[in-house]
Amino acid sequence: MKRFVLGFIIGGVVCSVLTGFAVEYAVTANPYPVKVNGVETPIEGYNINDNTYFKLRDVADAVGGFTVGFADNTITIDTPQIEPPEPSETPTASVAATEPLPDLPVRKMEDGVQYVERMDIESMLDDIGLADYGFWAGDKFKDVSDLYSPNLLENIPIYDTLYVPYTYYQEVMVPLINSLR
Repeated sequence: MKRFVLGFIIGGVVCSVLTGFAVEYAVTANPYPVKVNGVETPIEGYNINDNTYFKLRDVADAVGGFTVGFADNTITIDTPQIEPPEPSETPTASVAATEPLPDLPVRKMEDGVQYVERMDIESMLDDIGLADYGFWAGDKFKDVSDLYSPNLLENIPIYDTLYVPYTYYQEVMVPLINSLR
């Protein structure tokens, strides 16, 4: 009987210690959507103690550009080796990309801030060959020819639904437009 009681007590101690270690990690499925380049992508993730983890192979499949494998008890990650381009003897810079954007009319409103009209921006985009880009849903800028394309800019500070602050246009939109050329 003494052995039975002693075994029961030792079993209880072992169970309580093991239970204490088992509760250390709280693992749940990732409840947040994952976007890759602005497109929601089904990647399975896990939250462990408020940190999100993804399977490397799932990320490789979603993003591309590398492969994941396992061989000889080693995890392998391979990226394509791209040869750098050979320098050309004569520069081939595009004339259109180096030309400055045309000046747009600037209007000073009653709040004392200078603005550019959205319609003038879209007309200029059409003139420089970027007619597919424009304002979407009021405060977004994107490729409007493809409704599923990601927004390039969001929360644009629009005044009276028609005007963009000139400083925002110069500092944010002009570099973006130049990168699209």
